[in-house]
Amino acid sequence: MERTIYIATNVSCNLNCIYCYEDKSSKETFDLEATKQKLAVELATKTKDGTIIALHGGEPFMVFPKIKALCEWLWDQNFPEPFRFFATSNSTLIHGEIMEWLAKHKQQFIVGLSLDGDREMQNINRSNSFDQIDIDFISQTWPQQGIKMTISPLTLPTLARGIIFLHKRGIREISANLAEMIDWSKREYLTVYQRELQRLAEFYLRYPEIQRCSLFKVHFSTFLMPDHAIRKWCGVGTDMKVCDINGKTYSCHLFFESVCGKEKSEKAKDIDFSKPDVYISKTCSGCVLYPICPTCYGSNYIARGSVAERDMAICALNKVRFYEVARFEYERLVKSNTDIQSLSDSEKYQRAQTLKGLEKIISFLNSFSVEKCISGAVISQ
Repeated sequence: MERTIYIATNVSCNLNCIYCYEDKSSKETFDLEATKQKLAVELATKTKDGTIIALHGGEPFMVFPKIKALCEWLWDQNFPEPFRFFATSNSTLIHGEIMEWLAKHKQQFIVGLSLDGDREMQNINRSNSFDQIDIDFISQTWPQQGIKMTISPLTLPTLARGIIFLHKRGIREISANLAEMIDWSKREYLTVYQRELQRLAEFYLRYPEIQRCSLFKVHFSTFLMPDHAIRKWCGVGTDMKVCDINGKTYSCHLFFESVCGKEKSEKAKDIDFSKPDVYISKTCSGCVLYPICPTCYGSNYIARGSVAERDMAICALNKVRFYEVARFEYERLVKSNTDIQSLSDSEKYQRAQTLKGLEKIISFLNSFSVEKCISGAVISQ
């Protein structure tokens, strides 16, 4: 797997998304010369799989001249380490010179588009920006690169419609996630989420050739992994290097001073992510769904002062999701007339592992209901 080095380019942004957690008031940008030298040291030694240099904003393309200068200087140095650039962007500024430059360097510089659904959903969440984005340019320039879709309470009622819209626009990979650090506690969200997931399940059963969005990529086979009980959901604290605009190194961009404040940022340096007790709460360690239930440690830390303490409202929504996806998988795998012999060995293995994982929780799933989430029922081994 490629090593990833994160570089914060700027804090400012040209949009004001309703769920944004960053302070966009600062006009500071990264130090070009210092970043050149920092990356030159990293790229002077060859690693096994190469390096991705991930540029993080704000909106990175607000400082396009500096990004262009950084990239072109590094490309001219002939380092032994192969590397590519990646930037998550709202893409509203990708026109004219920026578009031409990206098209020229599309093998060396990849853009990940943040797009929250169809026109109405995008405009609700992200400052009426839909018509400023050339979706076709992004999808055609990097056809294998997906989009990042953030779900807010205001766009939850049209979740299925938005994802189907993106599929019909030719987006292959859709990473959809509930917005972090906002209020998901209203009971109505549970039934709305269930309804939208059921609509998506019907769509995916009708069009099995379409690659499912991330909401429907639940790896039930994970239950069979011997170390599933101590699984960590990202490389924070162990496998990531993240540099802010001042060149300071952190274990996650959510620990930047500009995000969580100076006091919390300093305390985050003492968190030892090599110890599972640090990032697994007692409540979660007893949950049968823990192996498939992701969390954001940075969001936990900012909102609740502990990387282990999750948002239990999102926990309830996740239970609804797992229930509906398990039903979908059961329909797709167990009730289908799949010709097992026509599958490749790897496909047969994955199917068998998934079914075993489903079997482990099937008794729970059969008795599960949204009402149990609403009433705050605890799910445990």
